[in-house]
Amino acid sequence: MSAFFVDVKPAVDLGTGAPGPVAHLVFDDPKRKVNVLDEGAIGDLENALSELERRTDLIGVVLRSGKSGSFIAGADVEAIGALTDRAAVHALVKRAHAAFGRLAALPCPTVAAIDGVCLGGGTELALACDSRVAADEPRTQIGLPEVLLGILPGFGGTTRLPRLVGASTALDLVLTGRTLDARRAEKAGLVARAVPAVWLLEHTHRRLGELAQRTADPRLARAPRRRDAWRPKALAGRILDGTPFGRALVFSRARAMTKARTGGHYPAPLAAISVMEHGFGQPVEAGLKMEAEWVSDLVVSPVCKNLVRIFTLSERAKKEPVADPAIRPQPVGRLTLVGAGVMGGGIAELASRSGIEVRMRDISPESLSRAMQTVRSLVVERGKKRRAKKSEADNQLARVYPALDLAGLKRADFAMEAVVEDLDVKRKVFAELEVRMRPDAVLATNTSSLSVDTLAGGLERPDRFCGFHFFNPVHRMPLVEVVRGAKTSDQTLVTAVALARRLGKTPVVVKDAPGFVVNRILMPYLREAMHLLEEGYPVADVDASMRRFGMPMGPFEVVDEVGLDVAHKVAGILSRAFPERMSAAPALEKLLATGRLGKKSGLGFYRHRDGRRAPDPAVAGLLGLARSRKAPSLETLSERMVLAMVNEAAHCLADGIVADAGMLDVAMIFGTGFPPFRGGLLRYADTLGLAKVEARLAALRAEKGERFKPAALVAKLAAEGGTFTQPIVAG
Repeated sequence: MSAFFVDVKPAVDLGTGAPGPVAHLVFDDPKRKVNVLDEGAIGDLENALSELERRTDLIGVVLRSGKSGSFIAGADVEAIGALTDRAAVHALVKRAHAAFGRLAALPCPTVAAIDGVCLGGGTELALACDSRVAADEPRTQIGLPEVLLGILPGFGGTTRLPRLVGASTALDLVLTGRTLDARRAEKAGLVARAVPAVWLLEHTHRRLGELAQRTADPRLARAPRRRDAWRPKALAGRILDGTPFGRALVFSRARAMTKARTGGHYPAPLAAISVMEHGFGQPVEAGLKMEAEWVSDLVVSPVCKNLVRIFTLSERAKKEPVADPAIRPQPVGRLTLVGAGVMGGGIAELASRSGIEVRMRDISPESLSRAMQTVRSLVVERGKKRRAKKSEADNQLARVYPALDLAGLKRADFAMEAVVEDLDVKRKVFAELEVRMRPDAVLATNTSSLSVDTLAGGLERPDRFCGFHFFNPVHRMPLVEVVRGAKTSDQTLVTAVALARRLGKTPVVVKDAPGFVVNRILMPYLREAMHLLEEGYPVADVDASMRRFGMPMGPFEVVDEVGLDVAHKVAGILSRAFPERMSAAPALEKLLATGRLGKKSGLGFYRHRDGRRAPDPAVAGLLGLARSRKAPSLETLSERMVLAMVNEAAHCLADGIVADAGMLDVAMIFGTGFPPFRGGLLRYADTLGLAKVEARLAALRAEKGERFKPAALVAKLAAEGGTFTQPIVAG
C-alpha cells in the first residue's frame, strides 16, 4: 500500500462559484505509527503527484495526514545516520527537491492542513504548498529541528522559509530548531490560520477559495501570485528584512552570535546562514541548488553522525522498557516532596507543570516561602516565553501545597525527599514517610552521593525504594539518574522511570554505587583540574582549555556553581570509595577554610558579583602557589582531564553501574554538558583509538602517578582492537 494516495472530493464549494473537485493528497504510511519521510515515501509522493498532474479539472489540492492528530514527524533519522556516501545523499536531496517542486507548481491552489507534529521534512513539504492552516491544539508543533542533528533543512526549508516569514524569523527558527504551536506559527506567518481541529478541513477548503480568488482562473494561475509570501508588518521589519543593508546586518549578527554560542564546533548553523543569505535574493532553483550542496556535505560529516547517535540513544532512554514490558507503571497523580530548598522548589514546579499535585513539606516556614517564590518565578518566566494564558499559571500554582506537617500522606502516590545530604536526616525522613504512606506508594531519594541501599536499610519495604537524582537547576538539566538498589522491585523501577519521562526528563537507570555514574566520572575530572592548579597552571587557563574542548563551563566554574562545600562532601565520599584514583584536594580544603563557598558566597575560585564572574588574583596567594606555569597548549591541559573521565567511565562499565556505553554517554551529555558534537565521552575515546588512549594513560601514569593506571577494560579492548561503542566483529 502506498504511503501517499489521492482522495478526490468531487463537489466541494470553495465559495468562488460552482463547486468542483478538490483532491486530498493524503500521507498515511501503513508501516509506521507516525508519518516519516524516507526514500520510499518520496517515491510514493512522486506517483501521487503524477496522478494529480493528469487531472485538469481540480480546483484545489489539500495536503493532509491520514493519521489522526499527527501530521509528519520529519525525515527518517536512522536513515540519515546510515548515509555515508555524499553522492547518494545529493541524489536523494535533488529527488526530494524535484518532487516538492512539482507540488509547488501544480496549476491549482494547494493548502496544507496541519494537525499534530509537523517537523523537519514535514514542515518543508508544507512549505511547498501555497498556504497552510493548522489545528490550534496542544499536539500541533511546527518546526525545523535539523540543526540539532548536525544538518540544515535540506528539502527546501532554508530556501522557502525566509521567503515566507522573512530573514529574521527564519534564522531564529532554523538556528534554534525550536517548534511553534499553531497560534505562534500564525503570528510568525508560517501558517495562514490557526483554527480548532474540528474545523480544520472546513477552513482549509475556505483557504483554497481565498487563494483562488487572487486570480481570475485558479487552474491557469501562476503559482507565485497565489503563494503566501512575507510582508513586513512593522517599520523595523521593513528596514531589517526588506532592504539589502538591513539583511546584511541581520545575517552578520546571526553569524557572530552563532560562532560565539557554538565555538565553531557545529558547522550546520553556519551553513544554514550561508544558504539563506546567498539564496535570499536568488530564484528558488538557485537556493535549492546551494542547499543541496551544503546538506550533502553535512549529512556525511562526523558531527552529524555523532548527533544522530545521541538523538537515537536519548529516544531509547525515553521509550525503551527497563523491565518486563508487561509490568505497567503505577499512576502518579499526587507527589509528596520533603525539603523546600532550591532543589525542592525546582522539583515542585516541574511536577506541577506536568499536572501532578505536589504537597511540599518543610519544618521551616521561611524555607517554604522561598521555595514557593522559586516555583512562582519559574512559572512566570516560562509563561512569558510561551506567551501562556494567566489561567495556566494560576492552575499550575494551585497544584502546589506548602505544608509544615506530613498530613495527607495516605493520598500520595509517590514521595521524594530533597533535604540536606546527611544520612541520619534522610533516614529519619523516610522512617516518618513509610509508616504514613500506602503500601503501594513509591519512596525516592534525591541524593547525589549517599548509598541508596544504606538509606533503605531501616525500611520495612525496601522493594518500593529507589534513587531519583535530579541535576541542578532542575528546570534546565534534562537528566535524571534513576538508581536501582539491591532490593528495588521492577514495579518501583518502572514507576520511577515512567515518572521521569512524564516530567520531560531523560532517565538513565544506574546501579547503586558511590557517585552513581555522573558524579563518579566527574570527580576525577575535577580532581585533575585541582592537580593542574597545584602544579601552577592558572584557573582561567584550565577552564579555557575545557571550554575550547566543548564543555559549557570549565571545571573551576562548575565547582563554584555547585558550591565548594558540596563538591568537598562528594569528593570525600568518592575518595574513600576509590582512594587509588581519587584523593582529597588540598586546594579545595584551603579555600573552604577561608569561608569561600563559590557563587552563593560571592567568592570561590572566582569573584562573583552582579551575575558576573571574574578571575580572583587572591586565590594563588591563599593556596600558597609560588609560581605560575604556562602550558605548551590548552590541549595538553584538557587531555589530562578528559582521559581521567574516560578511564573512570571504563571502570563504571566494568562494574555494571550503567547498562552500556550508549547510556553512559547519554548520562554524561545530559548530566554534565559533555559536548554532543563529539558523540559522548566513550564515543570520543573510540574516535581517538583505544590503543592511543591506553598509551597516553600509561605515559601519564609514569609521570603523574597511579591515578592514571589504565582501566582493565581499556587495556582489554585496546589489545583486541575493540571499541566501547561498537561490538567487536569476529574475523
